[in-house]
Amino acid sequence: MIAKVLKLTNEYEKETLELRRKIHQNPELSHEEYQTSRLVAEYLSEIDGKLDFIGETGVLFTMEGKKTPAQGQRYKTILLRADMDALPIEEQVESEFRSRNKGIMHACGHDVHTANLVTVAKVMSRMRSEWSGTVKFLFQPGEERGAGARRMIEGGVLSNPDVDLAMALHIMPMDKGLVHLNKGIITACSDGFTLTIRGKSAHSRKPQQGIDAINIAGHIIVALHSIQSRNLDPFSTATFSLGKVSGGNASNVIADMVQLKGIIRSLDAGSREVIRDQIEKISSGIAKAFGGECKCVFKEGYPSVNNSKEAAGIVGVLLNDTYNELVGDIDPGITGETSLEGRVVLDAKPVMAAEDFGFISERVESLYYKVGTGEYGPGHSPTFDVDERWIKFCTRTMILACLRLMEVRE
Repeated sequence: MIAKVLKLTNEYEKETLELRRKIHQNPELSHEEYQTSRLVAEYLSEIDGKLDFIGETGVLFTMEGKKTPAQGQRYKTILLRADMDALPIEEQVESEFRSRNKGIMHACGHDVHTANLVTVAKVMSRMRSEWSGTVKFLFQPGEERGAGARRMIEGGVLSNPDVDLAMALHIMPMDKGLVHLNKGIITACSDGFTLTIRGKSAHSRKPQQGIDAINIAGHIIVALHSIQSRNLDPFSTATFSLGKVSGGNASNVIADMVQLKGIIRSLDAGSREVIRDQIEKISSGIAKAFGGECKCVFKEGYPSVNNSKEAAGIVGVLLNDTYNELVGDIDPGITGETSLEGRVVLDAKPVMAAEDFGFISERVESLYYKVGTGEYGPGHSPTFDVDERWIKFCTRTMILACLRLMEVRE
């Protein structure tokens, strides 16, 4: 099985890189992935399966295995997901396939995810006689903005047939070939918030006639930063940030309105609620004490991605046991370790980044893992880049993980 996966991924490597570069050169923002989705559909048209467009730019490709199902097969239908959207960033990486779209760049690896999943579909098509069940390949729009995963769920990607397990990977700016595969929560949930502080305008020559919204905002900003140190369990993992302050019209006029915008990130529901509650209480209380008022509006963001402990354990052992074979022709200098704490890290710390795969994780058993493709620049930065040799490693891990999980019995 492994030998066949190695052979086929080598065979498709040139095509995978060709597709990745086409997508990278023509990046599209969230829910504008028209060219990308058409390109995906074109490449998938070469293999047998059912192709559906979900919404305007989502693509769902469904494939059936030809092996007779074994009794008690636990994961009969598996969904594999790749996100397709780019970011509003001007690329600074010099390459022959640099972005042609000014101010837009694949700075988070979604071009790699998309090309990788197309190749996963092609390889699994060639191996149909060796697996049973159904695999759904979801090419999802709008991960960066607009909660594309939620729209895909509303479009029915988790039903007909019902998905038993969903899986996704994300390349990361970390050591090449390093795999992070948590058991349990792996990303933070996130909520945005806006505080609108209202006072009373007055000319600065008569400040006593006004209620200074900027003064109120200053006191609120200082007070809010006590939440983490005084209202949360010291062992909880949560944070919040104020990222935007706006208000006032002129230097000689007392401001009657200020807006503060920020985001909450947490790994547990309890901390999330404490922060929200305290933001509202502190802000409203301070504003009232100064004679003004403060309205708090929270915008629910992405839920945490919560990995199936069983699936993570199975795939972690698989990747650890096969690691040397999977990387041998990519970088012979990298030697696999003998434990899961080596190149395949099963207890990696969760990250405080948000990921809309969490909407899928809320509904079905899920598995989400990260693969290092080189530390060239941080994610969401104009210098983000990848070592393309490791895309083939992503393809191999996803295929083998899917095939192994389809063998699991109740």
